[in-house]
Amino acid sequence: MWKSIPDKLIRKISVKYVKNGKWKEFNRRAELVAEGHYCQDLKHGIWREYYETGELLIQEMYDHGVLDGPYCSYHANGNIMGKGQYVNGNREGYFRFYDSSGQLIKTTLFINNEETETNEHDAAYVEQRKWA
Repeated sequence: MWKSIPDKLIRKISVKYVKNGKWKEFNRRAELVAEGHYCQDLKHGIWREYYETGELLIQEMYDHGVLDGPYCSYHANGNIMGKGQYVNGNREGYFRFYDSSGQLIKTTLFINNEETETNEHDAAYVEQRKWA
């Protein structure tokens, strides 16, 4: 039976559903919830996710389906919630976390995706850093 279907048509059918290029995802209310690029069905390049209200929630970088590069999440008011770096899918270096007013509240050091050190920052620390 398969011999009667031309090879060219079979190839066309098999790649028809592979995601490539610019991509946008919407919720049931037709609101944009994510956008980025696909390369051979894998996220590639900058991807952004949004709150239902339209504000940016996350911006992250992919390299052929693997998180690789800067990562930043945001509070609904637009202030940074957390930021750090991914290398080959692993959290690397310092990730910093902020409250909704933009004050640093925690710093965590990751080495090969393992949390090695965490520092909580109170108001006194924040005030000290302003003058450092």
